[in-house]
Amino acid sequence: MKRKSLIKAERPGGLIDYLPDTYLARQKIIKKIEKAYQMFGFDPIETPIIEFTEVLAGETSDTGKNIFQIVTKNRKEAKAEKPLALRFDQTVPLARLLSANPYQADSQKGIKLPWRRMVIGPVFRAENPQSGRYRQFYQFDADIAGSASLTADTEIVLMMIKTLLSLDIKRFQIQLNNRKILNGLSELVGLKPRKEATLEDLTVEMMRILDKLDKIGLNSVLSELTREPENDFDFCPFLTPEGATKIKSFLEIEGGNKEKLDKCSEIFQGIKIAQEGVEEMREINRYLREMNIPEEQVAVNFSIARGLDYYTGTVLETVLLDAPQFGSVLSGGRYNDLVSRFTGQELPAVGASIGIDRLFAALEFLGKIDLSQKTVTDVMILRIIPGQDLGYLKIAQEIRECGLNCEICLLEDTTFRSQFNFAINRGVKYVVIFGENEKINNTIQIKNLVTREQREMPLEDLQNFFNKLKDEERENEL
Repeated sequence: MKRKSLIKAERPGGLIDYLPDTYLARQKIIKKIEKAYQMFGFDPIETPIIEFTEVLAGETSDTGKNIFQIVTKNRKEAKAEKPLALRFDQTVPLARLLSANPYQADSQKGIKLPWRRMVIGPVFRAENPQSGRYRQFYQFDADIAGSASLTADTEIVLMMIKTLLSLDIKRFQIQLNNRKILNGLSELVGLKPRKEATLEDLTVEMMRILDKLDKIGLNSVLSELTREPENDFDFCPFLTPEGATKIKSFLEIEGGNKEKLDKCSEIFQGIKIAQEGVEEMREINRYLREMNIPEEQVAVNFSIARGLDYYTGTVLETVLLDAPQFGSVLSGGRYNDLVSRFTGQELPAVGASIGIDRLFAALEFLGKIDLSQKTVTDVMILRIIPGQDLGYLKIAQEIRECGLNCEICLLEDTTFRSQFNFAINRGVKYVVIFGENEKINNTIQIKNLVTREQREMPLEDLQNFFNKLKDEERENEL
């Protein structure tokens, strides 16, 4: 008989296994974020992880390069179905959902705007895995759709602050910029289209270079902005010395938030779109200042150039000051054009998103992850009397009726030592001991493995003990 070859137990790169201790620690983080979001009135929803490819990527967007395509085999109907793919974020599905569910006043069905929604779930990126970048990761989003008010933008900032503080992160900085200011840069530096390079091509490339400021420094950025194109399809901005000087002045703006905005307004004098961006930032900054939010927590940073084909106004990124190497763990902004792909109409929206896995890695680096909980089991019953399984099942049922998680130790070795050590290794808090002596006396023993306290009581008092314990836990939670 031919022996089957063994399959190597390996997982693809860019994916993570979460064992109970890390999974449970991550769930605690998620619950804290969920509570913070709900404090601002965000309602939970869920959308499928599979969407039509054209919904995710559109007809011409290069976003498709990062999309996991789904191949359906051995199905005749698959040939007639439009191509499917795994979602790469939570925002495009939101746009699809809003477009497909307009509010109907007569039937009072659909989504009534403005609407606050939050959603958590896995997203997928078909990219080369590397440190801090995953092919599958969890995103936790909160968005306000249907409001152009800057109060909505401010609410998102305040929600971000509340979320970070709830995670015991005190040293952070939310960095604020506005896409309209960045849109004014091309006019400021005198960008002009050339042969194969449109003005949009040159602007996108300029922003891509500016986004590298923290990594390569100002001199290298200016060098890339001013270099001569190698061919007609080289979209480098090729700024004039005058244009480079203006960029340098813009990037070197310093001072407090108000001072930065005043200097920015001077630089962009006469450029309408940029002045609109400055005024929007001033209003948000005024709200935050009046609410006593320190500038150390929310600071103007004109070098943020994320998502230029996506955001239309406010742009936000969050840096953990003691773990900057992890990049932005909480980011977002205003995007008013996304729904127009489906409806042909503009729908204002603003939101923020947390990459849970990156945040978890950063919190682990900061020593803020508690891995002490290794199981959901509260109570383990030691199975030390052979042939007494029915009795142990009944005891377990009584404990579960008290609202506690309980398991019976199923080790083949029923000696007390083996069963007790197994309970310790499982990380349970309480063990229930019902051996021969307890059976004769109709009693039961309960040991707290944390405090080492052990009590013996009549078997009939078992539920009273655990009910009281559960009530005390509820009071402590309050």
